[in-house]
Amino acid sequence: MSVAFRPPGSGHAGVGRTGGAPPVLDKARIAHVLRRLKGRHVRLALRWRIAPVTRKGGFVFCVVTDKAGARLARGMGWIVAWRAGRDDFLAALQEVYGRAIAQRAAFGLARSRPRLSAMRRMDGRQTVISALLALAAAALLFAAPGILRATGMIILPVLFLSLAALRLAALWPAPRRRPAKRLEDAQLPVYTVLVPLYREVPVLEQLIGALSMLDYPADKLDIKLIAEACDEPVRAALAAMTLPEHFEVIIAPPAGPRTKPRALNYALAFARGDLVTIYDAEDIPDPGQLRAAAARFAAEGDDLACLQARLAWYNPNENWLTRMFAIEYASHFDVVLPMLAEMGLPLPLGGTSNHFRRAALEQAGGWDAHNVTEDADLGMRLARLGWRTGVLASTTWEEACRTFAAWRAQRARWVKGWLQTWLVHMRQPMRLVRETGMGGMFILQAMMGAGVFATLAHPFFLLAAMWGALAPAHQLSLGAAIQASVSAVVLAAGYGAAMMAGALGLYRRGMLKLWPCLLTMPLYWLLLSVAGWLAVWDFIVRPHHWRKTEHGLSAFQRGE
Repeated sequence: MSVAFRPPGSGHAGVGRTGGAPPVLDKARIAHVLRRLKGRHVRLALRWRIAPVTRKGGFVFCVVTDKAGARLARGMGWIVAWRAGRDDFLAALQEVYGRAIAQRAAFGLARSRPRLSAMRRMDGRQTVISALLALAAAALLFAAPGILRATGMIILPVLFLSLAALRLAALWPAPRRRPAKRLEDAQLPVYTVLVPLYREVPVLEQLIGALSMLDYPADKLDIKLIAEACDEPVRAALAAMTLPEHFEVIIAPPAGPRTKPRALNYALAFARGDLVTIYDAEDIPDPGQLRAAAARFAAEGDDLACLQARLAWYNPNENWLTRMFAIEYASHFDVVLPMLAEMGLPLPLGGTSNHFRRAALEQAGGWDAHNVTEDADLGMRLARLGWRTGVLASTTWEEACRTFAAWRAQRARWVKGWLQTWLVHMRQPMRLVRETGMGGMFILQAMMGAGVFATLAHPFFLLAAMWGALAPAHQLSLGAAIQASVSAVVLAAGYGAAMMAGALGLYRRGMLKLWPCLLTMPLYWLLLSVAGWLAVWDFIVRPHHWRKTEHGLSAFQRGE
């Protein structure tokens, strides 16, 4: 369809007038305008919903959707001659650019930096090495099982003990950071909040309420609720809601794996903010979290790419499983991550409440749509590019899985993602050392490597230690005795470090009444191993499948 736009003076109502509202363009005409844009004008249209329509006498006449777009247009010397409905402009953007953006969201990193993407399980070198190691292990199993067992008892304890050492180091008191100076409203940058939604109808009202409580000027707040095109219940529920003006619903079209990072990449193309954060559907962030993050970014150097807020559960007391999950989170977010940040080491980010400098996020290539722990991977990738990550003394409250089936599915996804992340960053280990130093290599092994391989090996170490403790001495060979002793030492170090870090985390979180649960750590670790072996199966048969965590099941949401 051809649409002719006439410049001022040609009789088009409202164009060029000093008074009165500009005429409105419908979706079809907006789409026609968008198809003619190139370069930075496309980015302006995506980000600010403004587009140049025609040029006359050295002046650019444009269409806008809101006051923010109009201010930006006038600041560039453009004349606002037309306006458009926000929904019509967004629909036109998705019609014209949606397919290309969706392809880039799903495959952009894999195509531009394939060595840093988990689209392939392993690269050619890793495949060859893995095949040779498997053949060697099979041969030793039949020809010399003692050598195979001894090799395992050398390599695997190193992973166990590296994680234990990391937790013990985190017990050292961290220096207290003074809060950054509060910024006035006029100093605050535009902040985008990305919220991916998939089968989240039960928590939508809670989510909208929590996001509406954020202490940030509405005219500088850009909240994107990202729904999947196939998720009719969520789309219908959002359509039935009356959302504040600074909320916008983005529909992510099908392309590539249906994962959270793909949805985030897609929505990022439409985001306005120079700062970007992610919240999950069940999250309840501290109202002042965005202000605190903006102040830190303003106060610190431009090399600060990301701030990780602390995560905790709002339902830790529902049962033993939620209590153990609360201990684990307190240890990780209140003890380990602050220590890593103070030491300038890479942070394996949590899946929510990551606050990014947009420039750093885009330089890193966004999220890997094929990695199911895109957060941990992105933390390593930012470090490899020379960016720094810190922690933010602000909490986001989440819903802990209250059933074993839900917990196992979530944990299996995490372990599979750690395996993906470990394989990706071990493709060129010497390059990793050059880019992050030995500290980065240590964090990859101690957190991602131990998070996978030590989890899988834990039951075997436990069996060996129990056999050594319970079997009569005359029935133990020298090799079995050594194996049992090593297993006992490794487990004692692992349990002890985890319990001490957990106790410190509970103290810092004000939850010391949960300390008796620390004594059940061995049982919890056995459950981790169950989820770990499920993760290996998933990695083999469906590496990019996203095991969905169901939300809205807690008594907290049911008002009990």
